[in-house]
Amino acid sequence: MQLPLPKERVGIYVIKSLLDRVRYTLTEYDPVEAVHMPISERLLDKLGDILLASDEILGMIATNPLFPSQATRSVEDSVRRVYDQINDLMKTLSD
Repeated sequence: MQLPLPKERVGIYVIKSLLDRVRYTLTEYDPVEAVHMPISERLLDKLGDILLASDEILGMIATNPLFPSQATRSVEDSVRRVYDQINDLMKTLSD
């Protein structure tokens, strides 16, 4: 006679299942110090941070049309060049 499995458990055989012992935790890591990762992966992670930050800057400038000035246009042009360069670097590293 087989015992019914509780619905909250996962696995074929409740007594032998190790899934109830698994704990999920979010691990924070610094790619610079994560020497177990390949250098290309660590570089891509940091370049991705730069790409995200430059995209956010471009978004902030684009959503504030009441503040157009020579300074913001200059910042936008510079950040767009940085964005394009980082994007090209990431494509090169990921190929």
